[in-house]
Amino acid sequence: NTAAVNRYVYGWFPRADIYHSKCIVLIGHDPRRHSWTMEYKALRMAQANGAKLIVVDPRRSENAERADVWLPLRAGTDAAMSLGWLNVIIEEELYDKDFVREWTVGFDELKERVREYPLDRVAAITGVDAELIAKAARMYATTSPASIPWTPITDQQTSSTSAIRLQCMLRAITGNLDIEGGDQFLGFSPT
Repeated sequence: NTAAVNRYVYGWFPRADIYHSKCIVLIGHDPRRHSWTMEYKALRMAQANGAKLIVVDPRRSENAERADVWLPLRAGTDAAMSLGWLNVIIEEELYDKDFVREWTVGFDELKERVREYPLDRVAAITGVDAELIAKAARMYATTSPASIPWTPITDQQTSSTSAIRLQCMLRAITGNLDIEGGDQFLGFSPT
């Protein structure tokens, strides 16, 4: 589902450039030393180079233990969490205005939609403190380049299409799309 939704939103599927990222967001994804080995190593190396780590996951994993911010949300509330982040980023004007103007469609409609998700509502839905949600949203929006690696967990939720589209929107409005350290479009033919 992630590949299909990303292609629908962007026209292609981006891959996270974790090693060069300054802020990595793991949403229900728990790369470990012996599974997802390359992501795990890239994550640890990026952190050693000063990258911030945000973990959005009900489980207190090794990555949650090592995170700068851990958001232990209720399972299946990823879409609400992303709407809350978008609300903070748009309301506080932390988005990349040039990127939004040049490359996005429907931003005014998105602004209206995310107003329906103030932090107190998102906190009630997700079970995460509103200030912690805001802290994570600000960290992601202001620490560039940032990446949101693909997660198999989001694909397996009832609201996966909405959650994945919202992750796409987060990447786009913050300008973390198709840049080194962000989520890059790879695999195009050079010709």
